[in-house]
Amino acid sequence: MYLVLYLLLICLVGVIIYGVKKYGDEKRAGCIFVTSIVSLFLLFLINQLAVINLYFSALSSFSQCDYKKSTIYFDIAAKLAVFRAQKTTLYGQLGETCMATGDGKRAMEYFEKAYRINGSYAISPGGYAGNLWPISAGMLYAYTGEYDKVYQITGDTRIYQLSIIAAIYQKDYAKALGYANLAMIKAKHSPNLFAQRAYIYKKLNKPQLAREDLQRAVLCCKNDKECIKLRYKQFEDDYWTAFRVKQLKKYGFDKK
Repeated sequence: MYLVLYLLLICLVGVIIYGVKKYGDEKRAGCIFVTSIVSLFLLFLINQLAVINLYFSALSSFSQCDYKKSTIYFDIAAKLAVFRAQKTTLYGQLGETCMATGDGKRAMEYFEKAYRINGSYAISPGGYAGNLWPISAGMLYAYTGEYDKVYQITGDTRIYQLSIIAAIYQKDYAKALGYANLAMIKAKHSPNLFAQRAYIYKKLNKPQLAREDLQRAVLCCKNDKECIKLRYKQFEDDYWTAFRVKQLKKYGFDKK
């Protein structure tokens, strides 16, 4: 990749020198016009290769838990990127990198920047595959009580699981049930969703439905003891309170 970038840069310099010399010899405006077009094309290729190289370097650093380098690479790539979808993805992943370091406040700043650039929480075509920053943003907003943003993310992305959690924290269990039913259309065998809906039914004073969903959640765990243990925990009020406190602490929101 670096060799290709180097060769393209050499070509760019060569085209500019040749074009200027040609114009000096012939005094024809066409020489400058053609030189400008070719130079812009080469400059665009250099830009895109640089952004892609920085993006994958950032991912590599992230996978090695070198978050400082990852942040630097993502930041430079975001500033160099010319397409909106690329910038959105890169700033979104900067937010996720900050979450990995426990800096939730800075992560939210990057998520806000990604949203402003994109004008939506939906991932635009042309972004990088595998980028799930709206989910990370939605979770942070749910933990910090910015529920309107959570519902907006759900509206833009159709990720209903985020709004289930937000509605539970708001104690709006009827709304939570509606989102749970929508989420289960696409995820019919999710132990997490069954456990969440079991808890919602419990809070809506529907014990029979609650027990049935809790049993389904356990069955979906397929004898995984840790999974089963977690489902029973999700059925209790203490789990939701403790989990939120834990997440706020994890991302630094407990600090003044």
